[in-house]
Amino acid sequence: MPSVLTPLQLTVAASMLSNSGLRGFPATLQTAISAFNATTVISNFIAAVNFYKSQTFATESTLNSLLRIGATVCPALGNSIPETPVGSYTYLDSEYLVNYLGAVDGSTIDPSGFSNLIEQTCAAYLGNGDYGRFSQGFVAVQGYIASTNEYINSAVNANQFLGPTFTSMDSLTTAGISGVNSDLEKFGVDLGKQGNLVNLQKLDLYGTPAALIQQISLLAGVNRQAVPSLQSAMLAVGLTDSDIENIVTDNRVGINRPNGLSQNEFDRIQKAAYGALTLISGDDLDQILSILNVTTPNITSLDQLLDPTKTFPLSYLTMQTPTPAGPVPIFGSNGAVNSSITPIVNSYLPTASGCDELGKIIPPADAVANKAIEVSLKQINNIVNTTLPDLAETILGSVDQEWNPEQEYLVNDVVKVETDGIPTFYRAKSPGCTPSSFVVPSGTDITDTNYWTETSLGGLSTMADLPLIQQQTTPVPTSVTDFFAQEMATGTGPCGALTTYDVIGLALDSNDFASRLNTATTAINALQSAGSLATLNTAYTNILLAGNDAAVITQIGNANAAIAALSASPYVTTLNTAWTYMANLMNISAKYTSEAGIDYFLLLPGDTNSTKSFVQNLPYYGRLTSEGDAAEFLENLADTATLGGQAIIGAMREGRNQERLNTSGLYNNTQIPSDAVVAPIPVILPVNT
Repeated sequence: MPSVLTPLQLTVAASMLSNSGLRGFPATLQTAISAFNATTVISNFIAAVNFYKSQTFATESTLNSLLRIGATVCPALGNSIPETPVGSYTYLDSEYLVNYLGAVDGSTIDPSGFSNLIEQTCAAYLGNGDYGRFSQGFVAVQGYIASTNEYINSAVNANQFLGPTFTSMDSLTTAGISGVNSDLEKFGVDLGKQGNLVNLQKLDLYGTPAALIQQISLLAGVNRQAVPSLQSAMLAVGLTDSDIENIVTDNRVGINRPNGLSQNEFDRIQKAAYGALTLISGDDLDQILSILNVTTPNITSLDQLLDPTKTFPLSYLTMQTPTPAGPVPIFGSNGAVNSSITPIVNSYLPTASGCDELGKIIPPADAVANKAIEVSLKQINNIVNTTLPDLAETILGSVDQEWNPEQEYLVNDVVKVETDGIPTFYRAKSPGCTPSSFVVPSGTDITDTNYWTETSLGGLSTMADLPLIQQQTTPVPTSVTDFFAQEMATGTGPCGALTTYDVIGLALDSNDFASRLNTATTAINALQSAGSLATLNTAYTNILLAGNDAAVITQIGNANAAIAALSASPYVTTLNTAWTYMANLMNISAKYTSEAGIDYFLLLPGDTNSTKSFVQNLPYYGRLTSEGDAAEFLENLADTATLGGQAIIGAMREGRNQERLNTSGLYNNTQIPSDAVVAPIPVILPVNT
């Protein structure tokens, strides 16, 4: 069998399974962290934290207080995460201020200051040197980004894409069918009884004598003429054989028929043909109804198949036609055609007098109604690709089995019982669990609930009884689009879409934390040189002398007071600017990984399956070429000084090439067969004889 791997992917796999091929921790960031941690005050702070964590009297609450020194005034001087009023970073707090002293979950996080959290987070994104961990995280992040962006982009596109044609949620969720008739059940019944009356591929002729005559000849297998009874009737009203052939073959002038009849000539013979339709009744009518498979009741002459009040006896009062303001009824409550719709219907037709032209051929009211139905049916998505029976079954669900009280039925058989033309469906059920109870005995009444239960055939549903949904004037309410815009569309991609850099950009220090840490180091050294940090340094060093928790708490208070005394210093402003910049980006990243369900500090070590999945996905990642997306991220992360790193980039290029080749219909066989070279010998299993 063919493999999912190419030579380049095999090269990547060999490298990554040996923990090679990716760049390591960003050197400039590592240098900046080390320089910051080496300042006098921060090195004293880190020593204090490490000392306290090693003491038997240490408590979680005091450790958290130690890690929050200066958070509300100048968090950089306490190497802490900013808190109000400096900033608020919920996700970062929940990730950092863990129950470290009582932790037994295997987390790799070691809270000892914000600078160290930056270092630990960057290392975790890179897998801490374990490419299995890196792959676990990266594959999960890409899945999160893809699914989140689907929602973001859908929320942005919904009203723009669907809004211009949106009339109601009923119409939207039924592909426009509920816009044709608001009573889907009765509409479906009427359509089902119409059989093959209408050819949906020729809706421009809907409700015309030509459409009816052509359909009869098509289904009867008659070429270039009508069925005998109809041929005779048309000859009787003065049409010639040539006229009839022109109708049956739809010989209207057009691109493919430059010598066809003009519309006026075609309409002239249609008008005469309509008179012929009125002559067909009795046995001749029954024969034609059988050809069309029409079972609509009370049809007494063939022309009545062009009268919507006859062909839709149950549902014509709820037939609708589209308008710019939404669907409107075709018929009034008195059964008469709504005359005000004529100009609206004409505006949807190829000619502005479509209703009037058909009204010269058939009764004007029928003409307006049929053209309105034509326009309405054309609103159904892809209607030309279905048939009238299939449309009816889609709307209502269908079963041909009439209930016969004298017949025996099996469990799950479905029957229908019609009352005033409306079918009710029943499903046979079993009163027990023995084979004898799986049969409904003959003579069992349909009302016997031990054996029969009313059922639905799974037809289309509207949003009935959901008033808040039905009242919507746009596909998606403003409150919904606002939610996605404010809560999810927070990335740096187009319209707030997320990018790989938004989530794990720290792995490459894409936001230049190194510069901010260097700025902080310079400011702290300036304060140190000015003697402004003496009291704070004393508080930190005194913690190393503490013999109990109370003594540590006292020094924490002293440290906070020392930092508060510096609040007016311009260096504090500089430090807070650098610190909040990093904390904001770290918090957003923590938010994304939290929502993705990824704890980078709890990834499994030595996971080769994730590495294999990563390698298999490389062609796909290579096609994610938007700014900040996976392709750019991995190209910058790949170590091009190694064969494996170059192969990572090569495999992504190969994926893009394959997509282009596929688009052109070209084939490139780069996948390696994965069949065993030597077929395994099957084991001999015992056979009972």
